[in-house]
Amino acid sequence: MLRVIFDTNIYGLLLQERDIFLLEEKIEQDQEFVVYGFSLIRKELRDIPKTIKFGKSNQRNLILSLYDRLTHGRYLSESIKIDRLALKYYNVYRLYEGIHNWHEMRVDFTLVACATYYNLDIVYSEDKKTLASKTALKAYKHVNSQDNFRTPTFFTYSDLLLKFGIKKPNDEKNVL
Repeated sequence: MLRVIFDTNIYGLLLQERDIFLLEEKIEQDQEFVVYGFSLIRKELRDIPKTIKFGKSNQRNLILSLYDRLTHGRYLSESIKIDRLALKYYNVYRLYEGIHNWHEMRVDFTLVACATYYNLDIVYSEDKKTLASKTALKAYKHVNSQDNFRTPTFFTYSDLLLKFGIKKPNDEKNVL
């Protein structure tokens, strides 16, 4: 069984997906693919302004509904241990000359700390500048090896689409 968590940006991409209903159905029906929620992600989704529309609907409500359907009440709790692990990541990240400040990295590092603490298999994110940057990945591996944690695997939105057999129109190659 794959236990996964989606970064906030994945929910936004899912909402824009042409085949969202098919993809959502495939995710929900796959008993070997379990999506977990986390309070910081839900908070970020709740921070989407109510005035932003997606078609005629409120984007915030659509994305929160999608989040709730995909996580099915499987929410991971924040804890002091997770916060400490996130801070360890940040301190090592800075030692490796990471350029972003704690305010910019807190949610990302806390999400990865949560996934690590709860022994999740995969973190899906499109955030290559902070959460999945080379420096951040080095920091996770360094801290987790010292603390005897397994580092989750990091995949992108394209990997998620590929797993469920959904192709984007520009992914298809023209064959002459």
